[in-house]
Amino acid sequence: MMMTYKGVEGSGGSDTEITAFGEFTDPGVLGERFVGQTIPMRTTIRLESADRVVMELYFTPPGEAEIIADRVILTRK
Repeated sequence: MMMTYKGVEGSGGSDTEITAFGEFTDPGVLGERFVGQTIPMRTTIRLESADRVVMELYFTPPGEAEIIADRVILTRK
């Protein structure tokens, strides 16, 4: 499975948040009815502080609302 991202002009985000849009061909992650379909996705990276970063991955299945697929919180000890 390959996920690809393509930058949109002006989408570099701010000093504290990055948003990247992309797509992938679903191997069955979202269920059998989406196998082989191209699924739009969005990844956000929020730099909340020098010690905390939140990364979130969202999918938008055809005909459905965007859903969160994964969230990772990185903290420095």
